[in-house]
Amino acid sequence: MGRIGIVSLALALFVVWVSFCQAGDGAQGAAQQNAGADAAALAGIKSQIETLKADYEKRIKDLEAQVEALQLQMLRNAPETPAAASAAPQAGASGVQSILGALNPAMTVVGNFVARGDSRKVFNGSGNRIDNKLSLRETELDLRAAIDPYADGVVIASIASDSPGSYSATVEEAYVTIKKLPFQDRPPLGLKLKIGRFHPSFGASNIVHTHDLPQTFRSLPVQEFLGEDGFTQNGISGTFFVPTPWDKSSSLEATLQVLAGGDVAFSPDPASRMAYLGHLTWFRTFKDSHNLQVGWSSYFHPAGNRMSEADFHGIDFSYRWKPARLGEWKSFLLSSEVLFARHAAQGSAGADAGVGQGRPAGFSFFGQWQFNRRWYAGARWDRTDVVDSPTLTRRSLTPYFSYYFSEFLRFRLNYEQRWSDLSSENRRKSVFAELNFVFGSHPTEPYWVNK
Repeated sequence: MGRIGIVSLALALFVVWVSFCQAGDGAQGAAQQNAGADAAALAGIKSQIETLKADYEKRIKDLEAQVEALQLQMLRNAPETPAAASAAPQAGASGVQSILGALNPAMTVVGNFVARGDSRKVFNGSGNRIDNKLSLRETELDLRAAIDPYADGVVIASIASDSPGSYSATVEEAYVTIKKLPFQDRPPLGLKLKIGRFHPSFGASNIVHTHDLPQTFRSLPVQEFLGEDGFTQNGISGTFFVPTPWDKSSSLEATLQVLAGGDVAFSPDPASRMAYLGHLTWFRTFKDSHNLQVGWSSYFHPAGNRMSEADFHGIDFSYRWKPARLGEWKSFLLSSEVLFARHAAQGSAGADAGVGQGRPAGFSFFGQWQFNRRWYAGARWDRTDVVDSPTLTRRSLTPYFSYYFSEFLRFRLNYEQRWSDLSSENRRKSVFAELNFVFGSHPTEPYWVNK
């Protein structure tokens, strides 16, 4: 091949190479243009989704407001005579039936079974032995419903056993909660009125039902001052929020209650005059994982009806750590209650009773750790004076384990060791196996529960 041929071949190869490079650059540019177009399209789709979401949320809120207005109008226009009422289902549309169905109460049944073993004889208040027994301690029927747009109703019937095989039925709670009035768009300071029979808001544990307690039994101070099952009373209660402009991360809730006197261990005589109770709770969240709650309670009824004045007070404290990143798998709870009175309660503590002078006081605290989704373990320490003989003291240590099959079924094992100035219970050792089961609508669980 001559020199001219070689040059021609080289020029040809150079032209091919340049063409190839230009084609590659064009393809790369086209790919970049396509990627940019895809990103723009994705951003547009996301924007459309957000717009639709906001629009749907607004429509849902408008529809909820319309439904509430229609419910109120239909309730106001409901027939009052039996004839009109019987004709209403025939002429009414399905909307009327759905409204009536919505007003049916949500029902829950709760069972609490306890097996116990004791190193000493144990008697209840009626003198019957309850040691080393198996007992369905309590069964509750819980009914809840919205009465109308302004109020909700709650009725809780309890069938309880003081001694195994012996049961008595009672109305544990039955009250209406008024959320707002017809002439108000929203109540002042979030005021809610509760009228009927309920657990008064003294401390942290009195409002908790027996099956929702963190341990099988209430603490010794609560048993001494309030009663073995806490105390329930008829009355009127108002709860409202106190503004906290100095700290937007905290809340301050106040409760004022007017109660019928009596039915509380510190002053059980029903002849007592009207009683008054106040409770103030401060709550704050720190760094999304730490919750702190501190409360003050005071109970008072004046002298009268041949009854002396009675008053006692309490401080409750709770700290809970529950990291959001671990969900339901880890948590820690530390809780304490302190109860005290200015003078001894009126009554008798039996053969072991002392002089009956002094200022009774008691405290309890417990810590609880959640190992995983199902296992919890903790321990509680109690110390209290006998309220009508403050020279006598009672103490107990209660370690426990709880296992959740689910939020509807829970098993717990407790051990209790007592040291007491009451000879009937001194150095008593007890083991309790508890099973709680729930079926139905299942109302909200108390603060300490993490399920």
